Amino acid sequence: MLSIAAAAFAYNIAPVPAPHAVVPATAAARACRIAMEEGVASLPPTAAQKTWFPKSADTAKSAKKWFVVDAEGLRLGRMSSEVAKILLGKNKATYTPGADVGDAVVIVNAEKIIVTGNKRKDKLYRRHSGRPGGMKIESFEELQARVPERIVEKAIVGMLPKNSHGRELFRNLKVYAGPEHPHDAQSPEPLTFGGLTSTPDTQVLEYLDPDAPKCVN
Repeated sequence: MLSIAAAAFAYNIAPVPAPHAVVPATAAARACRIAMEEGVASLPPTAAQKTWFPKSADTAKSAKKWFVVDAEGLRLGRMSSEVAKILLGKNKATYTPGADVGDAVVIVNAEKIIVTGNKRKDKLYRRHSGRPGGMKIESFEELQARVPERIVEKAIVGMLPKNSHGRELFRNLKVYAGPEHPHDAQSPEPLTFGGLTSTPDTQVLEYLDPDAPKCVN
């Protein structure tokens, strides 16, 4: 009983530390602190970190150039592949997959496009009404006489991505039968493809056989 009273008395007379008292650190405690070693210097940015991506100004409709292509005498597949490149923007250094950085193309004289071999009679175009027995089949010759623009549109849309991006690119293609088109306000530039039109190439390549005998004087 006396020991309990003595312990209570000693507790009451013990000095109470001030609230939020800061205990000074000794020199030994400061010496035991772990020093952080110096970090590695920042590396220069890599090629992936400096990759350019098109901004909204690069994909705007006002930034597109307009071209007009005369399809008279052009082969269907050759012309379609070149036009698809322009719609995708693959002819530009700023080409970015999935971004609309291409230009707009107007094609006239779609009824005068040509195909080689027996494709005029053998090439078939199919469409379906959605009802049983609604399959319609036409040859190239028949469809060219009925809707010549559809032949060019089907050839080019088959070379574009099969998603919403490709459908958006297809909106930049305008195909018309005959030499007239309603896009004079856009001032389209005439576009010709070397070797694909009746216009002669500006540069003629000369074939030199390296194995041909040479006369030495």
